[in-house]
Amino acid sequence: MEELHVTITCPHCGFSGTVRKSAIPAGSMSATCPKCREAFAFSAADAIGAEPQAGEAGGAPPPTATPLPGTGSVPPPETATSRPEGPRTLAFSFQGNGGEYFGIWIVNTFLKIITLGFYSAWAKVRKRRYLYGSTTLNGEPFEYLADPLALFKGWIIGAVAFLLYMIANRLSPSISMFVGLAIFVAVPWLVVRSHMFNARNSSHRNIRFSFRPNYEESYLIYAGLALLVPFSFGLLIPYVIYRQKRFLVENSSYGMTTFTFDTTVKEFYFLFLRVTAGAVALLVILSILFYLVIGGNTGIGAAITTKSPKMVWDFVIFFILFFLLFYFYSVTYVQTELANLTWNGTSIGDCRFKSSLRARDMVWLYLSNAVAITCTVGLLIPWAAVRMAKYRFERLEARTQEGVDGFLALARNEEITATGEEIGDIFGINVDFGF
Repeated sequence: MEELHVTITCPHCGFSGTVRKSAIPAGSMSATCPKCREAFAFSAADAIGAEPQAGEAGGAPPPTATPLPGTGSVPPPETATSRPEGPRTLAFSFQGNGGEYFGIWIVNTFLKIITLGFYSAWAKVRKRRYLYGSTTLNGEPFEYLADPLALFKGWIIGAVAFLLYMIANRLSPSISMFVGLAIFVAVPWLVVRSHMFNARNSSHRNIRFSFRPNYEESYLIYAGLALLVPFSFGLLIPYVIYRQKRFLVENSSYGMTTFTFDTTVKEFYFLFLRVTAGAVALLVILSILFYLVIGGNTGIGAAITTKSPKMVWDFVIFFILFFLLFYFYSVTYVQTELANLTWNGTSIGDCRFKSSLRARDMVWLYLSNAVAITCTVGLLIPWAAVRMAKYRFERLEARTQEGVDGFLALARNEEITATGEEIGDIFGINVDFGF
């Protein structure tokens, strides 16, 4: 049996949209009109009664169409929401520029220094509002709505905890170990609270994101599985990363619609298997060449060792640098492919994301950005950040049949504290894990 749809009409501008009847929870709620961006309240009963189904008791017959004058043809019926035929591609883009961001960055840096870090919360909000506002999907910008005072309260708690940790580290190793264990135990909580705060204060087209507080799964993944990694000789690493990515995606929502994740753990293992096989092959080749040049008793090895010891050291330095470059490329390749795997396995409703980052491009961006930042003593950090953001969003898109008009804003009044977000920052705990 085909699922029933109902129509919800904005009382401010008259714009209407259809949604699945089963997607509307019982009780009163709030929606945000995607056209005029005004919020309005409605109830499930009002929504269901807004569009009686043909054939149901009390249902009005469908309107009859009148032929166009002089043609005899009947125009297509007008619908509340225009639905494109076939799939659409919604492009991401980053509209920021290095000059604008430099102005924000240099002021933030100066004020954080002269206030001994107390301005950090306001600096973070200014930075994120600019970066979010410069990021668009289908031409519509994202918004960051956090209150700096909420972040400041979390920063105070995090700063006090960090000072206690530093004092304990100087007083006694046993106290330091206890505090370190407490931090490890707190990591899963920090992950959840940080994502709850950032999601709740992020929006697109006046529809907010949200993150479900699944503490049980967070402790299983970030504490339980993490403790098992050393005992598995590293074999659990792809599985742990897979579970982390899936956890972050499947507990995230846009309005009332939850994201889904369908990348398999097998794809994560194949990624690490490719990198491991390449590293082993290179190590074997380097070992053979190293032996032939400086380890052998005859041939090139004996000739170089006898005639020019400097050439031996040049040869060793060359291969050390070559191996370091390979290591850097491998790490960048893993990070790039993990981002692609995560985005390509993520969908929401009928909307599916597509990421096409390339490792060689990322290597060039990282190396050239590092050279530029080093040569300017850090002054080109904003330029490097904007350059990286532009590339990432140029390679990201969303493919959908209906666009983003079908999502409703979920009315939620719960206030999320920023304690987890700020403690994670102060202790250097990465609570984002790349998603």
